[in-house]
Amino acid sequence: MAVKNIAVTDTLETFRTTFNDLALNDMGDIATLSGAISATTLVGAMNETISIATSSAGFTIEDSSSTQQIVGGGDILRVFGTSNEIEAVVSATDTLTIGLPNAVSITTSVTSPTVVAGNLTLTNGSITDSSGSISFGNENLTTTGTINGGAITGTSITGSGATHTLGTVEISGNTLRSTDSTRLNINDSFRANAFETQTGLLTVNEIGGFPFLTSSASGGAITAALAIDANLYLSTARTLIFEGATSNTERTTVTVVDPTATRTITIPDETGTVITTGSIDAITESMIANDAIGQNELKSLVTLQILNSSGTTLKTIYGAGA
Repeated sequence: MAVKNIAVTDTLETFRTTFNDLALNDMGDIATLSGAISATTLVGAMNETISIATSSAGFTIEDSSSTQQIVGGGDILRVFGTSNEIEAVVSATDTLTIGLPNAVSITTSVTSPTVVAGNLTLTNGSITDSSGSISFGNENLTTTGTINGGAITGTSITGSGATHTLGTVEISGNTLRSTDSTRLNINDSFRANAFETQTGLLTVNEIGGFPFLTSSASGGAITAALAIDANLYLSTARTLIFEGATSNTERTTVTVVDPTATRTITIPDETGTVITTGSIDAITESMIANDAIGQNELKSLVTLQILNSSGTTLKTIYGAGA
């Protein structure tokens, strides 16, 4: 088939003969067209031929946008996968396998109502595991929202900010307080190196294997040790002060001199008043036992002796001097 050209200066006869030659030799006589072709135009015959060829020796592929491509005899359909995303494998006989690799990389996102990975299920904002436990290994879990749960178990809980609240217990630095009252209740034994009151005036701690009560209050300091045998030990620098009914400077103070040996003062099992060196006319006759006063107890001793005829003393009468 040669290209036919008709110049502007050619005659009508030249156009006629060129056209007839084109119709006869290049396009061919339509009367000789195969009866299998029903089209009466060149373009229609070509389209019908392609359709017949496709149905017998080829096929048409189409994507989701309805774009079509004919794959005819002798053509090659190439299917390429993407590393870590889609795998395409051609195998005998006439088999194309498209699947996912063991490790899939997704550059944008995956959307699904439910994602199942082994025992783990992700659906509608919920992560569950049929084994009853989800482990994050040694990884950190970070959230700017709120963690709600029945129980939180861990070796440590670290938060950001200055104040944290667990229920009605608030933790701020090294200070704990109740948000709904002025008292914290501890229902079990509580152990600490030392206990102090609000201003530190009273301290409860252990010194030298003894529990100690120590007060640093001005004018009322105390250091006392409680022994395992329930004894109370006060240092000689400490005193017992009894305040009267009116809080003033009038008090009764009990103190001891620094002992140089083991001393014991026993309060008898009886009702009475303690007699001191400052007591005047406090001793009554009933407090003195018979024969309790001898010559050694008399301040100024006067004696009256009764002698026999030989000058031997028979009786001696003692009396206080005038």
